Order: sequence, then structure tokens, then C-alpha cells
Amino acid sequence: MGYRLLVVDDEKTIRDLITFRLEFHGHEVQIAENGEEALKKIQDAAPELVVLDVMMPGISGYEVCKSIKGSPETAGIKVILLTAKGGTQDEIDGKEAGADGFMSKPFRANLLIAKIDELLND
Repeated sequence: MGYRLLVVDDEKTIRDLITFRLEFHGHEVQIAENGEEALKKIQDAAPELVVLDVMMPGISGYEVCKSIKGSPETAGIKVILLTAKGGTQDEIDGKEAGADGFMSKPFRANLLIAKIDELLND
């Protein structure tokens, strides 16, 4: 049985790629193009995991992650951050924001699926 997931990225090609792979693996996927839309969908749909781009216009992925993890209603949602910046400090910032996982772009879709499965079956 699949899980409810939310994919948040301002790049349509990345959203489409991730969504296709997740749906292929039986998950129910919603998408958001930015942080503000993501926060609204998290309240409405209560996903079990969010794949979240870090660098987006408006609210950053770090801020969205902090909001998710800082609220008792959503703190249990797993968050994987995706970023084009793959430096050590970026990973530290992700951990400080409360992220459960971190992946640098470009990423391998099969590794992302494996990380999602690991977090959801933990």
C-alpha cells in the first residue's frame, strides 16, 4: 500500500520526474510549486512525507521544514530536502531545520525512492 506524499519544487521537470517515480511505486502524490502552497497542502492533505526543494522563491525549503517540524500537528511528517547546493553547511542547515533526509541535485531517482522507503518504513 502506498503513502500520501507531497513533492515541492519550483522546477516542473523535477516535480514531474519525482511524481512519476513515486506513483509508479504505488504512492499517492500531490505537488506544490513553492513553500506557501506547500504549507497549505500540508494542512489540507496531511502527507506522511514531503520531498522539499531548498531554494524556492518566497519561503525557502528550510523555512517550510522548520514550520512542519515546529508544529505538534505536523511534526511527525518526514521531510527530505533536495538542493542544488550540496555543501556540508547546507546539510547542517537541513538537519538544524529538522529534516529527516538530505539529497543533492542532481540526484538518482532510485536512491531517492530508497530513502523515502527507508523513512516511511522506519
